[in-house]
Amino acid sequence: MHLIYALTAMVSLLSGVIARVDAWVDLGIDINQPMEAGDNFFDDFVSDPFRAKRKDGSEGLEEFTPISATIGQSEIQYFSFNVNTSSGIGSYYEYLIFITGNICSQPANLTEDDPSLTVYYSFNGSMFQNLELGDMDYFSSGYFQALADVPATSNVNAVLYIAVQAPENTDASAVWSYEMGVSQNDLVFQWDDRSWASLVDTDEISALIVTGNLSDSSGFDSSDYNISHSRYSLFIYSHQYKDYFRVLNNSWCAIRSGPALFSSDSDPDLFESSFTTRGGGWQQQFYVGGLNKSTQYIAYLISDFSGRDFGGAVYQPFEFKTMDSGACNLIYDLDFCDQVAYSVPNSDAYSKEELKSLFDDRARSLYANFSRVMQQIPCDESDVSAFSPFRTCDDCADSYKNWLCAVTIPRCSTRNITGYRETEPGDSRNSWINDVLDPDLMYYEMLPCLNVCEAIVRDCPAELGFGCPNFNRTVLSYYWEDPDEEYPTCNFVGKTATTKSAAPPRYLVNYALAFATVLVLALL
Repeated sequence: MHLIYALTAMVSLLSGVIARVDAWVDLGIDINQPMEAGDNFFDDFVSDPFRAKRKDGSEGLEEFTPISATIGQSEIQYFSFNVNTSSGIGSYYEYLIFITGNICSQPANLTEDDPSLTVYYSFNGSMFQNLELGDMDYFSSGYFQALADVPATSNVNAVLYIAVQAPENTDASAVWSYEMGVSQNDLVFQWDDRSWASLVDTDEISALIVTGNLSDSSGFDSSDYNISHSRYSLFIYSHQYKDYFRVLNNSWCAIRSGPALFSSDSDPDLFESSFTTRGGGWQQQFYVGGLNKSTQYIAYLISDFSGRDFGGAVYQPFEFKTMDSGACNLIYDLDFCDQVAYSVPNSDAYSKEELKSLFDDRARSLYANFSRVMQQIPCDESDVSAFSPFRTCDDCADSYKNWLCAVTIPRCSTRNITGYRETEPGDSRNSWINDVLDPDLMYYEMLPCLNVCEAIVRDCPAELGFGCPNFNRTVLSYYWEDPDEEYPTCNFVGKTATTKSAAPPRYLVNYALAFATVLVLALL
C-alpha cells in the first residue's frame, strides 16, 4: 500500500517536470514512424462509429478520438469521458487519463498577455454546477495538457468531467475554435522543441527539405516505409506570418488550419516527397517547387498520429530564403553521386534532369581510373597483409567518391559569403564546365570542405600518394567547415546543411514518461 501512495504522490509531483518529447517510453506510438491506415495502434480501442462522428462535439469524449468545437466569449462547454477499467497506463494501481487540447484559431485582437481558454476537470459530476470543485488550468501557446488520476479501487465506473470556458472579450462576436482529446494511453496532441526538419538547399524557385533520421527510431523497419502512408506533412508560410503563431506555436491544428501558402497535403503538385538514405540514415525529403526568387519563407513540419482526425505533433519551425537569380539549379537523387543534393551552376541549354545526368556521367567516367587502380590493392588479404587494420578498401572508395563528386559537381550559390568564390561565365576552375556546361550567369562557388580531402588521406593506402593542401596557395581550392554560420561555409558531400531557426525553444511535459520513471524507481 505504501508503494501505491508513493507512486501516486510522485506522479503528481512529476507532472510539472519538464521533459523532452523524444525521450518517452514505448507505449505503442512513435511520432517519427509511419502508420498503415486501418492497421495501427488506435484500432485496438477506437470503434468505427466514433471515427465517423467525433468531430461535431455533440457526443462524449472517446479514447484517442479528439473532437472539434467552437466557443464564443464567456461561453462554457461541457464534456465527459468514461474511464476504461480494463486498459490504459497504471490500471493496476490507479487510472491515469491524459487530457490535451489545441486552439486552432482565436480572436485577432488577442495578445500574448491576454487570458486564453480555461479548462476545468474533475471526477465529481457536481463540477458542472460549480466549476470551483474541479482542477483548473489554461491553454498556453495554443496548447493544453493535464493529467487526471483516480485510484483503481475508488470507483469502477469513474467518469471524468471536463468544462472549457472562454474569457470575456471586447468583441462580442469573438470566437475560438479548438480541439480536445482524452486518452488513457498517451497524449493526443503533442509538440516538440526540435525542428526535426532542415533545409538542404534552395535555388531560385525551389527548396529541398528533409526530416531527421527516421532509422534512429525504435522498431524501425525500412520495408514499412511507403511514402503514401507517411505521417509527416510540410506547411510553407510566407515570412510575413512569422509572428502569426506567436500565441499558438504549440498547436498542431493551428498549423494545419492556418493561412499556409501551400502544403504537401493540399498542394501535391508543388511537392515531390520520397525517402532517402543520403547521409547514412533514412529520411523523408520534400522537394518544394513554385517558390518566388529572393523570398523568405517559414516551414512547419507536423506529424499525424493516424490521419488528420486523431491528433498529432508539431515541431519547431525554421526559416529559409530562395536564391536571387536563376544562376543555380537544385539537383538531388543522382545515380552515381548519390550523396549530392544541392544547387549547381545552371545553363539554359539543359533541363534539370539533363543537368543531373550531365554531372553524374562526368563523375562516373572520372571514377573509372581510380577503380582500376584499386584493383591492384590487396583488399581481401588477411589482417597482416591488409594496408590498414582500421580502414578497408570500401572506406577508401567511399571517401574518394565523395571527394570526386564534390570537386566535379561544384556547389552554386547567389550569396556573396566569405569563402565563396565569385565565378563569371567562362571563368570556372573546372574547364569542363566552361566548355560543356557553359553557365549563363555569374554565381558564387562554395568550395569543397578541406576535410573531404583529408578523409581520402585517412582512408586510402599511402602508396596511392593522396595529399591535401596545407600552408600554400593550393589551399584556396578548399575551405573550412564552420557549423556556427547561418549558411554552409564549404561543400561537404553527404552531410545535410541545416539553417538556424529563429524560433524560441519549446518543451513538453511528458506524463507517460514521468509515470514510467516513477514506476521503475519505486520497484527498485
